[in-house]
Amino acid sequence: MDKKQREERRRQEDIALQRGLLWVVGAIVLEGLLILVNRYYINYSMNEASINVSIAWDNALRFLRVVLPVAAVLALAWTLWQTKQKKPFRLPLVLTLALAAVSVCAHVAVKFQREGMAMLFWLVIAWAVLALVYYIYQREFFLAACACGMSVLGLWFVRSGLTGRLESILVLLAIAVVTAAALCLKKTDGLVASVRFLAQGTSYTVPLVTCLASLAAVAAGLFLGNTIAYYLMFVMVAWLFALFVYYTVKLM
Repeated sequence: MDKKQREERRRQEDIALQRGLLWVVGAIVLEGLLILVNRYYINYSMNEASINVSIAWDNALRFLRVVLPVAAVLALAWTLWQTKQKKPFRLPLVLTLALAAVSVCAHVAVKFQREGMAMLFWLVIAWAVLALVYYIYQREFFLAACACGMSVLGLWFVRSGLTGRLESILVLLAIAVVTAAALCLKKTDGLVASVRFLAQGTSYTVPLVTCLASLAAVAAGLFLGNTIAYYLMFVMVAWLFALFVYYTVKLM
C-alpha cells in the first residue's frame, strides 16, 4: 500500500468515524429528551402545575405515537423509491431511522410508563453503539448485533406479559427482516442496489446463525413464558458479548 492509498484509507476512516459520532450526538440529544419526559411526565410532582405539564406531555406523546410511525413509513417508501431509481438514498434512510427511533420512544413511554423509560435509557445507548459498530467494525458484525440486540428487546417485551405481546411479535418480524437482508446480501455478494454494503467474499455464517438464534430465542419466550424469556435475555446478552470479542479479534 503506497502513501496515496494510505492517505485515502485514513480519509475514509475519518469520515466513517465522524458519521458515527454524529449518531452518538443524536443519541445524546434523545437521552436528554428522555430525561425531560422522565422528569415531567413519569415522575412529576403532585401539584397542579406539574400535573398540567404531565398532561401536556401525555397529549404530545400520544400525538407523536400516531404521527411519527406514519412519517417513518413514508420516509421508508421514499428510501425504497430512491433505491429503485438508483439515486442517493442516505438522507431518506437516515430520516427513516430517526423517525422510527423517536416513534419507539414515544410508544414505549406511553404504554410501559416507568419500566419502559428505564429500558429506553439503555436502548438509546445501544442504538449509539450500533451506529459506531456500523461505521467502525465489520458490517457483518452490524447485522449480527442488530438481530441479537433486537432479540433482547423482544424478550424484554415478552416479560411484560400480554401487555408487550404485540411488540414482541413486531420485534420478531424485524429480526426476520434482518435475516432476509442477510440472505439477500449473501445472494448478491454484498451489493445493495449496486452499492457495496459488504466486502466480496464475506462469510455470512456467523450473522445467519445469530439471526436464527435470535428468532428462536424470541419465539421460545413467546411460547414458553416469562420465566424462560427472562433467562434467555441473559443468554442473548452473552451471545452479543461473544460476537463483540470475536469480531474485535478479527480486526487485529
